[in-house]
Amino acid sequence: MNKKQEFSKRLLVQESILVWVITISYIVLAFVCIFHDYTGSLPWLSVIPGVAWSAYGVSQGFYYNKAKAENVASGIKYETVMAELAK
Repeated sequence: MNKKQEFSKRLLVQESILVWVITISYIVLAFVCIFHDYTGSLPWLSVIPGVAWSAYGVSQGFYYNKAKAENVASGIKYETVMAELAK
């Protein structure tokens, strides 16, 4: 059975991939800067991944709140599943 994945779940997976790409890219960039004896300040290398992870945490919080609201006795999914089971 081929069930289409929900948009919010796909969005969270895509954001997770993007956050990891940003994190790995900035780790590589920091290594390149240090390897080439860059003597300037590097706080921007820690700020960007931190902001990306913070935004990801907020997205996860909203997603879990949405899932919690849908999966209660009066939620959308609960009622749909109960109706299908009653058939």
